[in-house]
Amino acid sequence: MENTADFKVYEQQIWEDISIYLYGTAVYAMDLAMLNNRSVTEDIEPGKVIKVFTDKEMNRLVLYSLQSNSSVPATAVDLSHMEPEPEGIGYWIIKKNFIVT
Repeated sequence: MENTADFKVYEQQIWEDISIYLYGTAVYAMDLAMLNNRSVTEDIEPGKVIKVFTDKEMNRLVLYSLQSNSSVPATAVDLSHMEPEPEGIGYWIIKKNFIVT
């Protein structure tokens, strides 16, 4: 059994972000998702406490860079703030999104 600890998820983080933040590589994203019985494509609620590994190999150079800049990777896209692009013949542009073949 691997050693684990608790980790509180930051706003807009996905599994790859958490893996990079903790280990300096995105390689463990799938392992983290599986450890928490989740899909790697699922969104993670901010503030949720998840289990993480404490005995994985780390890329210390990446971790040092993140820590020295106080960086927290958070790359999830919040679709609630995006406005849908208007549709219809009144908005289409010839040769861009109105193509006749």
